[in-house]
Amino acid sequence: MNGCRTALLLAASLLTVVACGSEEGDSQEGGGGTGNVGGSGGEGGVLDPLPPPEVGMQLQSTPYTLAPGAEEYQCWSFQIPEDEPLAVVGLEQQAPPNGVHHFAVFTNTQPYEEAGPWECETMGISWGLVSGGGVGTPGVSFPEGTAMTLEGGKHVILQLHIINAGADPLEIQPTYVNLLGSNATDLQKVGLLIAGTLDIDIPAQSTGVDATGGCTIDEPMQNIFAVFPHMHQLGRRTTVDLTPADGSAKQTLSDQTWDFKDQGLYPIEGSAVVGDRIDVTCQYDNSSDANVEFGLSSSDEMCVNVLYYYPATTPSKYCGLN
Repeated sequence: MNGCRTALLLAASLLTVVACGSEEGDSQEGGGGTGNVGGSGGEGGVLDPLPPPEVGMQLQSTPYTLAPGAEEYQCWSFQIPEDEPLAVVGLEQQAPPNGVHHFAVFTNTQPYEEAGPWECETMGISWGLVSGGGVGTPGVSFPEGTAMTLEGGKHVILQLHIINAGADPLEIQPTYVNLLGSNATDLQKVGLLIAGTLDIDIPAQSTGVDATGGCTIDEPMQNIFAVFPHMHQLGRRTTVDLTPADGSAKQTLSDQTWDFKDQGLYPIEGSAVVGDRIDVTCQYDNSSDANVEFGLSSSDEMCVNVLYYYPATTPSKYCGLN
């Protein structure tokens, strides 16, 4: 199982995607994502639509009916306008209260073919993570003067992990993801290091079980500014440690208590040079009578931390997940 497939589990939102092209604007506008913003009001639990960004692009799902007891991965495709790159300075999202486990946004080097939805539990090496979130994950604003640059004409995918634990069909309302854009120039590129391990084995009736994975850094990470951890229901704590190549003391970049129902994006500060090592450790308690290993279902487990940093030469890289 490859790291690209693993990375899909890093997030939270909904279904079909409708693109709104970039508009004219000034400076680094729209970079103030505040999480599941907007959407108050409406009748019968249906949220009001999230307004699209003044500058940037909106990914919007359409309603989707999920059969009783079903768990699926569905994707929708979009295309960035051909005329110029999209400088993404932040993201904000709005997901409905029922049916969505997580969302992820990817680029795909393969050309756009259909809007979707289409089944996408398995994906290829042509996918590159842009961002994602889980239950309760807030939006993200990149530091002033930075952006994640997406090429004009690029194929963009919104991937959703949806679950219906009930006995009746569930109509899942639209999810919105705003890629907040900027018309500023000379922005430093933001990149993602997706670090963790697939080697997870949690015995039945066990506590304090650790899984650790990582890699040696082959590109400088001068400014590490945020982390998004992702585990499932057995997770209790996760850390990110940096071991310097020069032999100096190990540094803990992030140490987070894990709550599956309140998944956050956390500001951190750090840096890494070529030759340093980054390791992610996840700790689990398993009170069930079954062993649990790595998997895509919420009844399986994961161990991933996504580090946001700049300046970057590539949008996303995998670390320990190959």
